[in-house]
Amino acid sequence: MSEATVLSPELERLSSILFASLDEKFFFSEVCKHFHNKIVKSDLTQVYLIHSDMTAELVSVDGKRSKKSSIIEKGSGPVGHVIRTKKAYFSNSVERDPLFHIEKENGVKSALIVPVSHEGIVIAAIQFNGIESELEYSRDHITEVISILNQIKKPLANMKMYLAAKFLNETLIKQIESKEKELEESKKGLQISDTFKIEDKEIIGKSDSMRSLLDLVEKVSKSSANALIEGESGTGKEMVARKIHCHSSHSDQSFASVDCSSMSEIQLESELFGEETHDFSRGPVVKNGLIELANNGTLFINNIEKMPLSIQTKLIQFLNEGLAFRMNGQVPYRSTVRIMAATTRRLSEDVESNLFREDLYYSLNTVTLRVPGLSERKEDIEVLANHFLNKDKVSCDHKTLSPCVISKLLEYSWPGNVRELQNVMERAYILADGMIVHKDHLADSISNCEEKVEEEEEVNVSFSELTLDALERLHITRTLDHLGGNKTKTAKTLGITVKTLYNKLHSYGMIAPKEA
Repeated sequence: MSEATVLSPELERLSSILFASLDEKFFFSEVCKHFHNKIVKSDLTQVYLIHSDMTAELVSVDGKRSKKSSIIEKGSGPVGHVIRTKKAYFSNSVERDPLFHIEKENGVKSALIVPVSHEGIVIAAIQFNGIESELEYSRDHITEVISILNQIKKPLANMKMYLAAKFLNETLIKQIESKEKELEESKKGLQISDTFKIEDKEIIGKSDSMRSLLDLVEKVSKSSANALIEGESGTGKEMVARKIHCHSSHSDQSFASVDCSSMSEIQLESELFGEETHDFSRGPVVKNGLIELANNGTLFINNIEKMPLSIQTKLIQFLNEGLAFRMNGQVPYRSTVRIMAATTRRLSEDVESNLFREDLYYSLNTVTLRVPGLSERKEDIEVLANHFLNKDKVSCDHKTLSPCVISKLLEYSWPGNVRELQNVMERAYILADGMIVHKDHLADSISNCEEKVEEEEEVNVSFSELTLDALERLHITRTLDHLGGNKTKTAKTLGITVKTLYNKLHSYGMIAPKEA
């Protein structure tokens, strides 16, 4: 569109309003108000503001400022997909589209998401939802929305510059605060406890079980009580302990950890309590144990069910008296340390079998936190998978999971939990040559996972009410997944040219324009 193009009175008014404000929530609420039911029919119209870390914040609903704060994690759901691909996306069968699992729960039947960008930078995303009415969206709607966005590109450019400056300023302030803290610490000199200082890390998960766990973590962090953390291997028990420590009043003190399953009895005792040796040429040599080094902080003991009974006895004595002896030591030392222990078993059963001391169990079990396995929080799998897939990657190198891959991830039982999922995603990123991760990029144990549920879903799909466009798209993507992402074989099977296949995949937002 040329600069000389005359805008309609409505767009002239909108441009004037947008130019007059740098309040991003007001700005995008006015944009939302213009589109909602005037340009595109919608039961619910939402605008998400894209932050510098690629998370999306809900700022407007049906042309009004959002009353509640809602954040979409980086790469999550259809909005995350649109941000990554910078391409509009629509679905008229949300209930069968893996990208829309949250929207599906909220009763959304059809949806259209269009990126709001300027010079290749996405600054917001508009989502139109069909809920009660039988609304359907098409590429014509995308063209219409983009056409109007192009006509207000000057105020959009203005807002893009403002947001870039704002986000940069926020980043600089954080860096300055971090440097000031480092300088303040350096003036004090390096303390022994500095070696064990840690920073808080986000625990990803929006499922009910994870929300309940994180609520309990906040409560436990306000006390200094010992805690027992139960959960399967790879669920993130140490991350839970770290979050409790970082949110406690002792967050500036040490956090030390030890694994009872990785050491012999003598090594474990020396690591925990310390050791004294006598060198006739130098005199006594003291090695401080973690109980001493973590004084006023937190000690995390992993796989405590593997702790020998002799060390259990020594640990309960320390918990009762606050005094401990180093190996071969004659003089006790005093330490105040919070113990958080983790186990993959039910310690109460080990107590009944006399494999674990009852008094130690009750001393550690002031509060019990259970970390759910990945099979119990399947609604978190897609968010976690996208996080691990593109972790530490620049945005231009981000890759996308195909619908079939997401289905396979949801079907799999995940015996190795979050740790296994992280390894699977790192492997998939390496094996995927293009922007899309397909089924054959997964481990065989996952890609070959077959369940009756899938067969039943396929039967239901065959008899569902779908438009021809939706049915064609479903058939093409399933054929592509079945053939391991091989586009030449897929085109031959479908009876179309490879060029036609690439054009269709591009229209679905599954490949970049240069590939098509």
